[in-house]
Amino acid sequence: MANYALRFTFYVSRFTFHVFLSILIPAIVLSGCGSALPKGCPPDCLGANLVERGLTGVNLSGADLVEADLREAQLNKATLTGADLSGAILAGATLERADLSRATLIGADLSRADLSGAILDGADLSGADMTKANLTGVDLTSVKLGGAVLEEARLVGTDLSGVNLSGGILDRANLTGANLSGANLAGGWLSGADLGGAILTGADLSGSWTNIANLVGADLRGADLGGASLIASKLNSANLQGARLVGATLVGCDFSGADLRGANLSEAQLLAPAEPIAQASQIDPVLLELSSAAWQGLSIGDANLSGAEHDSQTKWPEGFSPGGT
Repeated sequence: MANYALRFTFYVSRFTFHVFLSILIPAIVLSGCGSALPKGCPPDCLGANLVERGLTGVNLSGADLVEADLREAQLNKATLTGADLSGAILAGATLERADLSRATLIGADLSRADLSGAILDGADLSGADMTKANLTGVDLTSVKLGGAVLEEARLVGTDLSGVNLSGGILDRANLTGANLSGANLAGGWLSGADLGGAILTGADLSGSWTNIANLVGADLRGADLGGASLIASKLNSANLQGARLVGATLVGCDFSGADLRGANLSEAQLLAPAEPIAQASQIDPVLLELSSAAWQGLSIGDANLSGAEHDSQTKWPEGFSPGGT
């Protein structure tokens, strides 16, 4: 009987040991290659290799993450307030609802990163690459974005009011319903962008490249589009009351149903000579990439003003008559 009891105790002990190992080993493995941070990080995470790390909810406030590699890292709800991520690689990283207030991300690579719902109050994203990044619904009003690249970025409903994006690259970006009131987009690249229903009241788009863009239903009251190129852009039902379009290239634009009361279109190009189009197509990369078939599909001709509303305060190019509009 004693022998039986001894054997039973042995088997129970062995079973308990195996259960213990089954829990301990995965934990060690995960801590080594998943969520663990290098020794001394934070605060010293300079150049740290954190590729694909699971860092959900981690507190890295004030950390030095200069040139750290955080590709595909999971940083959902992470706290990165005041952290320095200059030159860091965050390509494909998930930063959903992360707190990046006052963080420095100068020159950081945030391409394909998910920043939806992130807090970026006072952050510096100067020169950051946010190509194809998701910034849906983010408040960028207090963010430094000088020289930032937002090509093909998702900015649906994003608040960019008063932001300085002069010369910024937003080609093919999705800015549907975004608030860009008072924003500085002078000399910016917005060709192929979707600005449907966007608020652009008082915005400066002078000298911008906004070709084949969607501005259907956009609010452009008092906006400055002087010297801008809007070849084949859709401005159906857009509100352009008091807008400045002096010297703008409007060949192929669709203004059907737009409100042009008080708008200044003096010296604007509304008719379709070949020269301005050919010139623009050699400068604007979005137009340059179009195939001959795509060019034909645009059917670029004179600007369409059918159903557009105008009044005695609307200024037209010399010798131009809006006809039956």
